Amino acid sequence: MSDEKTPQEIGTHALNQAVHYADKADRYARGTFTSAEANAAHIAIYGGLATVYADVAKAAAALTANNV
Repeated sequence: MSDEKTPQEIGTHALNQAVHYADKADRYARGTFTSAEANAAHIAIYGGLATVYADVAKAAAALTANNV
C-alpha cells in the first residue's frame, strides 16, 4: 500500500486547514479595537496561512478535475 496522497485527499486536508486558520484569524479579529490592534500580527499570520491553504486546495481541485 502506498502512502502517497491523492489530489483529492490533499485538497480536502488543505481546505480543512484553510477553514481552521481563517477561524483563528477571525477569533483574534473579533476582540475590541485595541485587542484587534494588538493582535494584528496574529491576524495577518493566520489569514496568510488560510490563504496559502486555500490556494493549495484550489490547485488540488484543478488536478483532480484534470485527472477525471
